[in-house]
Amino acid sequence: MITVHEVAEHYGVSDAFMVRALAKIGFRQDKPETALPTPTVERFEAEFGNKIRAARPKPPPTFTAETDAAPTASRAVRKPMPHVMRVAHARVTGTRLPNGMRVKALLADPGPVHAIDAAGTRDGDPWRGEVVPAAVHFFDGSINSGPTAACGWTHMRAVLGDEFVPADDPSGAGQCPRCAALVADGKGFRDPPDPYGFRSPFCDAYLRLRVDGNVSVKDCTLRDFHDGPHRARDGAEWEVGVDDYVPSPDEVGCRITKAS
Repeated sequence: MITVHEVAEHYGVSDAFMVRALAKIGFRQDKPETALPTPTVERFEAEFGNKIRAARPKPPPTFTAETDAAPTASRAVRKPMPHVMRVAHARVTGTRLPNGMRVKALLADPGPVHAIDAAGTRDGDPWRGEVVPAAVHFFDGSINSGPTAACGWTHMRAVLGDEFVPADDPSGAGQCPRCAALVADGKGFRDPPDPYGFRSPFCDAYLRLRVDGNVSVKDCTLRDFHDGPHRARDGAEWEVGVDDYVPSPDEVGCRITKAS
């Protein structure tokens, strides 16, 4: 008989994925070396085979001796995450969705806008150093509980994906003058990059996506500079993003899209 690990290698998934998937079809074993009866393997194929193959990215083109092209590296070299000073609002409001759920919303007139280094906050930078105009992230908690702006005086309730660009006349442009002055001088960072390049021993990759309409954040649980795709705690895997995302057993059959 074939083992759990061998079946996982055949389908190109992790052992954790296999254990969870087998549990869903009634075979509960948590050891990769456990042998699987042929009927169980056939049930796994019938339940998950086509779904796993459909979720896998298309194989890269093969190269022959007649071309000078060379295959790309299996994993791109990690680049340092840039720090972007972003626009932040000190005041927000609330509204209701068509289903009656109450959610936070931006004010039409938020008052002077501030600058903030979101990468240095507890929530981190939701856009990982990229400028994403019109995107917004609301900080949890009550009034005056959010992270402070670059000026150090005011607590922020929301951070936008837009970059804070100091104006020649900050007050006239609706900007906090102190934030504008600090950003113009290259200051105001909450957690500047370490000059010695210190890194966490764990992979810092994550993926934000929507599973049946609900936003889910997948953090890679592997060590830094690991080989192969990123792997979340629930067994989901990806290498680049949503396009090659392999769902966890609990997400098989769900509608999965990218979350802004």
